[in-house]
Amino acid sequence: MILTEEFAFQSMRRTWQPVANAPALPPGGVMGYTLLETELVIARFANGDLLAADTACPHKGARLSNGCIRDGHLMCPYHGWTFDAAGACQSIPSLLQPNPDKLALSHLQTYRVQERYGFIWVKLEDAPMADGRMHELPAVPEFEDPRWSYRLGPPMAFAAGWRREVENYLDMTHFAFAHSSTLGVCADPRIKDMKIITHPDGGYQMDAPFPALDSTHEMPGKLQSAHHRMQRSWLPNFTTIRQSFTDGDERVLVHVPSPNTRESCTCFWSLAISPGFNGPPPEAQIEFAIKVLDEDRRMCEQQIPREVPINPARGGWGVLVMPGDTLANTFQKQLRRWLLAGKTETPV
Repeated sequence: MILTEEFAFQSMRRTWQPVANAPALPPGGVMGYTLLETELVIARFANGDLLAADTACPHKGARLSNGCIRDGHLMCPYHGWTFDAAGACQSIPSLLQPNPDKLALSHLQTYRVQERYGFIWVKLEDAPMADGRMHELPAVPEFEDPRWSYRLGPPMAFAAGWRREVENYLDMTHFAFAHSSTLGVCADPRIKDMKIITHPDGGYQMDAPFPALDSTHEMPGKLQSAHHRMQRSWLPNFTTIRQSFTDGDERVLVHVPSPNTRESCTCFWSLAISPGFNGPPPEAQIEFAIKVLDEDRRMCEQQIPREVPINPARGGWGVLVMPGDTLANTFQKQLRRWLLAGKTETPV
């Protein structure tokens, strides 16, 4: 069956996607974000209430993301119309006594919004998925455990589609090349067997050793040394990477490439570090991770096409498939099944 990018985007509208790091939106803050080609205004009111809505003011289409919170309401920068946290129009300054019907017609198109794991998340369509269940965020206990050190990374914009970013962080053979001066300074381009399983929720999991060289001319640092990796992915684009080191220390990272357009995304990520971690302090680990992610960004942005094809082609997905691509291929197959489960219209 033929799938289209339009259908893929429509399906993702029913999922929670990150739009901001929560600390970047303090009380009184207003910002804009493009999610799945929908321009949004995200605002936090003085009492902490969050608003996610179409950014275009219903009056003349001015971007409300350029507005501000004034006297407890979101105010349009063009003509001063104001809106509350539910999106209801509260005032039209050019009218002494606004008609109630006109105020009702000026209600913003709002979306579900929540804060969790230090991110602000938005769901564009509050409807069940193909299996009848509502999409919910996975539970990651380490992210909410006060004994662990939890840090948010700065979101990074990719001039590449969200599936490119997913495939990149599932890739186990690029460390020695794309990250030759950072994470992969002592990496082996050859990988040992990976154990991959699928879960009833459609997600998948890989257990494999980080491909570090047994002997090397350089002494690897803690983050570059041999360790076990368990990557657990929840469809469509939420993945945790658990790193277990030989001394018992652990780290858990999350990657969520939030789709902006069909050929661009913003990677939201964070890191949880186990208690008493014997290695670089959290701030140094975040700085190191930024360098690694920027190397990934450059690799993704130079690939052709900018997005992984949604339909199979030569080699399975338009590329010559190698054994090291097994995890990425699992993602592609499971994503396709996830999308097809919700496709009821006649294929074109």
